Formats: sequence, structure tokens, C-alpha cells
Amino acid sequence: MKENKGRLYLGFILLCLYGPLLLGILRSCINLNFVSPKYMSDVSQVTNVIILCSSILGFTLLLMKYQEVRSLFKNRIIANTLIIISFLYACLMFLAAGLVVFLDASFGSNKDYIYHEQTFNNRTFYVYTADPGAFGTAHHYVYLKCPASFNRYELELIANLSWMRDYKMSLKGDNLIFENDSEEGKTVLDVSEFYCK
Repeated sequence: MKENKGRLYLGFILLCLYGPLLLGILRSCINLNFVSPKYMSDVSQVTNVIILCSSILGFTLLLMKYQEVRSLFKNRIIANTLIIISFLYACLMFLAAGLVVFLDASFGSNKDYIYHEQTFNNRTFYVYTADPGAFGTAHHYVYLKCPASFNRYELELIANLSWMRDYKMSLKGDNLIFENDSEEGKTVLDVSEFYCK
């Protein structure tokens, strides 16, 4: 009975601590982008809070039940190594997830400006504004957004533009035009080669 409880605790601890890591690896291998980049940003905020709670729960369970987990292994070196690595990993994950949640809550900005999406003639163009603040210069990354199966999407990079405060996007023929109030006035991108397959 005690061994079954130990296995249950070990499984739950491993799920709480290493489940987010497996999800991250899975996301890098499979396209898990659904609906739009703005929607995925909202989902990632919730996911980050879940990862933070999961790391706290896994760490707490490991701290409280490490004797039961240790008793599952006949080799004490393997048991101690697994427990120490899991403790260190839980602390690292807790700090990283906590920092991400804190920064996202503190410095969350206008998502309509960061994630700008517009459709012209059945082609959707997406502009991501990366503003590192005092650490660097802001840029606009222009993508062609193509639909994929199961309400997913794929992005194809078109260009990287210098930052513009307020811009309007329009499409004339195969020219994607960005107009703003700066000295340059407007930027024209040739998008004749960018079509969804």
C-alpha cells in the first residue's frame, strides 16, 4: 500500500514538474498555433500561471513526500540524484515562471498595437511590433498569415521594418503599403511572391 502511494506521489510530482517541459518540446515540434497570434498570447498568459502553480505544487509535494519517493528506489544514489535534480529544477522553474508572470502582469501593453492583423483580397497580413524598451530599438515584423487545418495558422516572414508610431496598412496590387506621419512618409513592400499555398 505504501509503495502504491509512493508511485502515485512520484507520478504526480513528475507530471507537475516535467509536464510543462514536455509541452514546450511538443510545441516546438508541432504547430500548435491556433486562431491568431493575439489569441495565442492570451493563452500563453494563462499557461504561464498554470505552469507557476504546477511548479509550486510539484515542489511542495516533493518536499513533503520525498521519503515515500526515495523508498521506491533500491539504489540510494539514483534516488538522491533524482530528488536533488527535481528540487533544483523545481526552484528554477518556479523562479522563471514567476518572473514571466510578474513581467507580463506589470508591463503588459496594448495588444492591439503589438498584434496587428488585416486582410486584403483573401490575404491576411500580420504585423508584430517588438519593443524592447530601453534595451534596444523597436521593429515591426511583417508576416503573411496562412490558414492550416484545425483552425491553426502558419506565419511566413515578409520583412522587418523600422518602428513607426502610428501606421495604416493598405494593399495596392502586390504592394503592401505602410503610411505614417514620420519623415519617410510611407514604406512599400513587394508581396508578389507571398501567397498561401
